[in-house]
Amino acid sequence: MNVKIWCKSFLSIYHMIPSLINAIDKMVFLKSVNSSNFSLSGEATASQVEAIFNLTQKKVNLINLKVLTDETLLEISKPSAKMIKLRYIDCICLAKAIEFSGLSRRTYFRTLKKALHEFESCFYLKLLKSNKIYMGLKEGGFLDEIFNKINDFNVSVDQTKDGYQADKYSKQICSFIVNKMKKVF
Repeated sequence: MNVKIWCKSFLSIYHMIPSLINAIDKMVFLKSVNSSNFSLSGEATASQVEAIFNLTQKKVNLINLKVLTDETLLEISKPSAKMIKLRYIDCICLAKAIEFSGLSRRTYFRTLKKALHEFESCFYLKLLKSNKIYMGLKEGGFLDEIFNKINDFNVSVDQTKDGYQADKYSKQICSFIVNKMKKVF
């Protein structure tokens, strides 16, 4: 697991977690209600129970990650937490984030990189201390492809200075995430 990519990617989808949790709840409800339409065979019931259990476990993993992220943001330095919240949690576009920070472009990126490093170190230690969460995420793998795509997006944004290009990439990544989540759930 590449912690740097993983943390940055998770921060990129942080704001979507409540929607994902609601989607999982709806799927669990639908699977529960629709299970009454199946025959009473043991295989059908076991399949439904397993599907509901897997969805519930994904929900628990997302909630635990959100809690770990929130705790980590409280533990790191206030300036670092502010930089991360501005860029990732509040979903401020790059140009606005630089403007709000009051820093030059180069200084902003250096400061953000330092803040991300501080976040990654703290987050990873918290994740390792919670071995159950770590193993659940490592074995689950349902976010891996999304995280890889987000990493590609972050590299693209870092390389471009054009706000239009960044917005275009942002729309593409959001569309990709939504489609992946529909397939998963």
